[in-house]
Amino acid sequence: MRFGAKAAWILCFAWCAWLTASQVWLQRSLGIWTPDLGLVLLASLVMRSGYSSSLGLVFCLVSTRLAFSLEPPAALLAGGWMGFLLARSVAHTFDADQMFARAGAAFGAALLMGSWVLLAGGLRGGSWDQPGGGEALELLAGVFTTAAATGLCALLLGPVFVYLPGLAPLRRPA
Repeated sequence: MRFGAKAAWILCFAWCAWLTASQVWLQRSLGIWTPDLGLVLLASLVMRSGYSSSLGLVFCLVSTRLAFSLEPPAALLAGGWMGFLLARSVAHTFDADQMFARAGAAFGAALLMGSWVLLAGGLRGGSWDQPGGGEALELLAGVFTTAAATGLCALLLGPVFVYLPGLAPLRRPA
């Protein structure tokens, strides 16, 4: 691996950390309308890069998100991987430069990852066996709202995320 590629992975990790920290900061004012900025970066880069970058992208996203959250690590890893696979299948189906495809990939990845983490957290905490299920519907509505905000953020800011400084080696198709 060349020095430029190593530096790109270090900068990708740094950008994921900054975006995750910004997401935590934005959550104080935006609430459930806070987009998942790490998934916007993941979807934007996946639309440009090949399979060679997959493990690194998911690792950067999950490891930085673990540093700022209390979500179960295995659920985050599985959710990140499922979100990547969904974004990659959208990238294979549509043109990589289509902004609506990028927004749909980010929306789907956020919906999939949020639902998966919510399900894993609910099963782990034992909160899904309560009668009525009203709380579960409110939580799913929150996941849908966050996914919609993530898709909108990818629609408006996706190209900015693709061209972040230092990530040029990750933008090249494999």
